[in-house]
Amino acid sequence: MDEKTAAIVEICEGLSQQFAGRAKKYDAEAAFPVDNYADMRGAGLIGLMVPDSHGGMGADFLQYTRAAGLLAQGCSSTAVTFNMHNIIMGTLAEVDETALVGRRGQLMADFRNWAFAEAVDGKVFAASLTEPGVGFHPRQLSTKYKRVDGGYLLNGKKSFVSLAGNADYYVVAAVADRETTSGNPTVSWLVVSEDDPGVRIEKIWDTLGMRATVSDNMYLEDTFIPDERLFLRTEGLVVQKLSKEPHLVVGGFTACYLGIIEAIFKFVVGYLSAKTQIGSDEPLIDTKLTQLRVGEMSVLVEAAKALVYSAAEMVVNDRGSKETNAAVHRGKYYVGEMGPHIASQAIRVCGGSTIAKFLPMERYYRDIRCCGLMPAKSDECLWYVGKEALGFDINKASETYW
Repeated sequence: MDEKTAAIVEICEGLSQQFAGRAKKYDAEAAFPVDNYADMRGAGLIGLMVPDSHGGMGADFLQYTRAAGLLAQGCSSTAVTFNMHNIIMGTLAEVDETALVGRRGQLMADFRNWAFAEAVDGKVFAASLTEPGVGFHPRQLSTKYKRVDGGYLLNGKKSFVSLAGNADYYVVAAVADRETTSGNPTVSWLVVSEDDPGVRIEKIWDTLGMRATVSDNMYLEDTFIPDERLFLRTEGLVVQKLSKEPHLVVGGFTACYLGIIEAIFKFVVGYLSAKTQIGSDEPLIDTKLTQLRVGEMSVLVEAAKALVYSAAEMVVNDRGSKETNAAVHRGKYYVGEMGPHIASQAIRVCGGSTIAKFLPMERYYRDIRCCGLMPAKSDECLWYVGKEALGFDINKASETYW
């Protein structure tokens, strides 16, 4: 492990321990983890993916994957909301520096410099991507923007807006309200400030899992967005970015849910190590059945880690290739499907007392079941990987599920 990775891991391990002590309360109240974010700001973690040259930590995708997993072991809702911020920061960090030339390049650079400075100052950007009945499929969005003097007007409704009412900025995916010669919609990101007129948060979040993400609805009613808050000062980036480099959206969620899987396994080992057999002083871990079940879980956990970390390393070394993108989706599918199975096995081997609210296993069980709902959903992952295996060009927008 290199020096930078070790430093990031040390920070996140310390924060994760603090988060674990608060997770039960935030989950029970479906309340946003404000103290966790205060700790992350204090540690400079809001700038985790901001390049070193801009005052951040300069984490690459593999380092981010490790960080997100560690934070999720303490509080999965904190990690998932933090991921929404890093979808934005990671996208900006991956901009090709050679493109930042000429007038248009300078406008892009100005936007990027502003966003990085805000993040280093502790400001949080929430990716606001999904809509009711559509999920995160940008070409089917109904939220529209239209050009007006000095900027754009936004109108629509967004759902599952993580950090709703708690972010400084919301990066909203919307469709241009105009016809295109290709017939395909122009989908862009526009940055909405928390105090922009016409922004309304509808408090509806009361869910099975991921309760502390506070992912409420957001209404946008003639919300004016000045020119300088068009993402990278360029229209039509959303589908292009997601088609060619989907790792930040897909793999970022995978990293968080892998962290829950690791937390489950650590819980099982600790819990069983402290138990004795019924009617005996013999340790429960001395029984063959316990060893078999824990061995099975260990294999599944290590397989998940191998898939996820291998894909993250491929992103660092060969970002955007078809092989890398398929690997990212394989990892997401495996974690989304095996995570709930591992959680069920954990309850089975540890016994019924582990569903008690005073233990974290009950919360892990609920949270891990949400993985398959996050982009990309399990069936979408299979579809994507199957296409790649059959020779389709999965980097073309027309071949993706977006």
